[in-house]
Amino acid sequence: MNLKNLKTYVPAKLYKRGLDYFEQNFVEQLTEDAPNRWHARVAGTWDYEVSINLTKDGTIVGSYCTCPFESDSLCKHEVAVCLAIREHKKENGSSAVDVLTQLKALKKAELLEILEELVEKQPSVHLYLTEKLSDSSDMNEEKARRIIRKSVNRASRSGFIEWGRTDQALEGVWEVLEYIDGLNLQHDAERIIRLSLIVIEECTGILQMADDSSGGISSAIDESLEKIDETLAKWPGELDEATVDRILVLLYPHILFALEQDITEAASYLVEAVLQWNERGDFTEKLYNYIADLIASDEMQNKTYDYTEERFRMYQLVMLQQQGKQEVVEAFYVKFHRYPAIRKSQTLQALVAGEFEKVIRLCEESEGLDANLAGLLHDWKKLRFAAYEGMGSTAEMIDLSFEFALEGEEEYYVKLRSLVDAEQWPEKLEALLAETKNSPRSLPLYLKILIDENRLEELLDYCRKDVSAIGHLYPHLLADYPHEVNEIYTTYIYRLIERASNRKAYWTACQRIKAFQQALGAGAAAGLIEELKFMYPKRKALLDELGKIE
Repeated sequence: MNLKNLKTYVPAKLYKRGLDYFEQNFVEQLTEDAPNRWHARVAGTWDYEVSINLTKDGTIVGSYCTCPFESDSLCKHEVAVCLAIREHKKENGSSAVDVLTQLKALKKAELLEILEELVEKQPSVHLYLTEKLSDSSDMNEEKARRIIRKSVNRASRSGFIEWGRTDQALEGVWEVLEYIDGLNLQHDAERIIRLSLIVIEECTGILQMADDSSGGISSAIDESLEKIDETLAKWPGELDEATVDRILVLLYPHILFALEQDITEAASYLVEAVLQWNERGDFTEKLYNYIADLIASDEMQNKTYDYTEERFRMYQLVMLQQQGKQEVVEAFYVKFHRYPAIRKSQTLQALVAGEFEKVIRLCEESEGLDANLAGLLHDWKKLRFAAYEGMGSTAEMIDLSFEFALEGEEEYYVKLRSLVDAEQWPEKLEALLAETKNSPRSLPLYLKILIDENRLEELLDYCRKDVSAIGHLYPHLLADYPHEVNEIYTTYIYRLIERASNRKAYWTACQRIKAFQQALGAGAAAGLIEELKFMYPKRKALLDELGKIE
């Protein structure tokens, strides 16, 4: 078989797929390592290494590919490389030049002449040598972007980075992060922030074209955000207005970019990081207005949901609260009353101040505003309960704690029990059990109540209906109902084995037998094992697992 007649000897399907790979430029790093000995990498689901050995006339005398294809024919990757070799020979003449060998034979002056010519005529060579020869201390934002994008471009295929290529795509990112780690915070604080912002922005772009199942891209973003937070927290020297302004200007476009992309929490994290500076100087007005500008931006206003804007408003509120001007805080509450987080902050402030009637009024108002949001509605009721608790309003506390207990909240069941008079408890208990019995959400509380109230017959009846529950409820029943526990536990194990069809399932059933042995004793377990051996004499895997029970 020769490079000229591949199509004749290779099965049509393989040849077509090899041709597709060749035409899509999946053949990379084609080199002639020695005369007529070729090597290349072929991109696919994975990268595969291919070697082709030829004679002078192009006859294929040997080939190798790291893919799992097994056949006497060339695989599609080998076909693609052969086509690439054929094109290379066509473009460069039939007699391939051993470039490396000839370069090694040249004198230094001749090599320098060739190198100078390349630098002048090939911008990519000039760029490569600039990065290769530059001192690492010269890394700037532009260079960091090039390093990151170089590995991304190498790993991407048709604008997408497959899961297996994510590590390759991130090689440039880790190189930049390693460089950042080597910087001295005392002398390079601003450079650390600038380069970390580049990593965050570039990784955000990578997220949109990659499978990040491994979490590598997100980890790089998180690491960079933490580096910025740490740098701002430990900023060297005193903070002055000029420094604060410079960093705010630096962060602004990156925050807007994160808001626009809306696939990470970078925007909020960056704002929170810079707000630390308000503890080292009075920058409240500056930072407050800065956040206001971010909220007014098109990037924020174009967002479908306003929870990010609500979070930014909370940043403003916290700064006002720290100033201690209550009249300003109250005006803020009124102005941004539509945000649940603002209303909650106002309510909590009133609760801490012991203004319980105000808390109840605010909660009832918010319950009406957020009636369709179950989670928020629940929060408002809990705050209202706290106000009733502060006022000692027993009747209202009983109503709410009963409602919470119906939802399975044990804390409020305990409160309910302590609030209700002894003579009224039986009636309240029956109502509670009737409601929680058939609710999956409140089932754990239902069982706890049965145990607390020593209603063992009902607990036993529950185990008869759900035999698997005997595994954790038997300690409460064994003393009074040993025979029934034995019967239910045995039924549970028999059902497991009836459904089992492989060794793993038999092993699981035998683990339950070991628990049965601990609960009811070695004698009961031995009897059960003998019954099972008698019932299933042909299930060899089961018999083997039963034999392992000591």
